[in-house]
Parts: sequence; structure tokens; C-alpha cells
Amino acid sequence: MSSVMDDIYELLDSYNGRDKVVRLACYACKLYGCIQGEKSWQVAGSRLSNARMMLRLFDDIPMIRHTYNYGLGKHESSKIAALLGVLANMVDQAFLPVEKACWLHDVGVIKLSTVTADRLEILSTALWAGSLYISLIQTFRSMRHVWWSRDCLSAEDACEARRNLDARLIIQAITAGKLCLDITHAVSCLPSGCLWGEKIGGTKVSAIATFSSVIGIGLYFARKRLLK
Repeated sequence: MSSVMDDIYELLDSYNGRDKVVRLACYACKLYGCIQGEKSWQVAGSRLSNARMMLRLFDDIPMIRHTYNYGLGKHESSKIAALLGVLANMVDQAFLPVEKACWLHDVGVIKLSTVTADRLEILSTALWAGSLYISLIQTFRSMRHVWWSRDCLSAEDACEARRNLDARLIIQAITAGKLCLDITHAVSCLPSGCLWGEKIGGTKVSAIATFSSVIGIGLYFARKRLLK
């Protein structure tokens, strides 16, 4: 029991961990509200979503530091991996000010025309989807490298090393599945005519996001166990 409480404490004690919990609560409330037809639960989910967005308003400096430290990815194993890393940083770096501009317009601090505001919302969602897609490609590449490493193990190699690589493959496969769910969610928020934008109902989108959030928390604990 103490170990479980310690795990929950560590999850909630970090920014990323708390964000995962708030995300799950956000979409679980929206899903329940959609199923039961109760507006109050949907409003509660939206408020939690706004809370997550408010915290992201202060992510610029950490993101700039991460982008600076990553540089051109000279430490990566290949030029493709470096290119993907640089591209991911550029997309994430661009997302933050765009989202901030959308929020400033929503609260009335800056005045934008309806057309400009709509375009910024679309750009924000497109950057979110683009970031997820790049992460999916990086995950597939990582899976391939782990698979190669596993194949290179000789029969004399310790079974522990093979089990460790198998666990990493499973975690990365689940991560890829989660990213596919998140991409489905992100694209569904785009306007009609953009792939499957607005073609998935609110209940299904909330269910997809809730399932993805549960997987995200599960992956957090799985990685924690693997690194011990």
C-alpha cells in the first residue's frame, strides 16, 4: 500500500505527472457529460482543459532551453534522427505562441478579426497534430533500433538483457498506439474538409482522449518500473 501511495505521490508531485492526471479527469468528465447529456460535466471538463492550457502559458522558457540544448541534434545516431528532433522542436516551439495568441484573443486582451482568430485556432491544432505525427515517426524508428539490438543478441547473452529489450519494445508499441489515438483526436478538431475533421462525434472523441489518457498514466508507471 505504501508503495502505491508513493507512486501516486511522485506522479502528482511533478508537472508532467499532474498534467496527465488532469488530462484524464478532463476527458473523463467530458465523456460522462456526453453520455449522460449533462452539460455541467462537460463544462467541468472544459474548465480542467483550460487549467492545463493556463499552465502551458509558462512553458516557453523550458521549451527554449530544451531546443537550445538539443541544438542540431549532433548527438543523435543518424542525420534523419537529428532532423526529426530539430523539426519536432520547431513545431513545439511554434505551437506555444500561437496557442498563447488564441488565449489572449479569447480573454479580450488582443483584438483579432474572426477570420484571423479562426486561422490561428486551425494553425494551433495543425501544429499539435504535426507534433504528434513526428513523435509517431520517432517512436517507430526507436522500435526498429531496439528490434535490431534484440536480434544482435547472441544465444550466450543474458536472458535479462533480452527481457529488458522485449519490455522496451512493448512500451514503445503501446506508445505508438497512444500516439495514433492522439492524432485521431487532434485531426478530429480540425475544420470539416481537413481529413476526418469534425466527422467524429464529441462522445467518441472524448472516449478516444480518455482511453489515451489512461494509457499515458499506465506508460508513466511502466517506464518507471523499467528504469529501476
